[in-house]
Amino acid sequence: YLWYIVDMIRGITQMELSRRTGFSQGRISDYLTGRKGPSDASLFKLAEAMDIDPAELSKQLTMRRTLRKGKAPEVPEQPGI
Repeated sequence: YLWYIVDMIRGITQMELSRRTGFSQGRISDYLTGRKGPSDASLFKLAEAMDIDPAELSKQLTMRRTLRKGKAPEVPEQPGI
């Protein structure tokens, strides 16, 4: 899911993200597929390279890891609904 966001919305391929961050393409793939989670420093570097808010990226990566484990992500309650 997130790889699609990176590629289609941001117009960044994994190879380009690898070039921008200095991370290996395998490492980028691990993060974006939910196999591994980035450290805080790596998260900020990825967010900067993707021009996305680090909190939003963290949320997306956490959701991807949750889905990878076969669990439904928690949906925050909406006031007034």
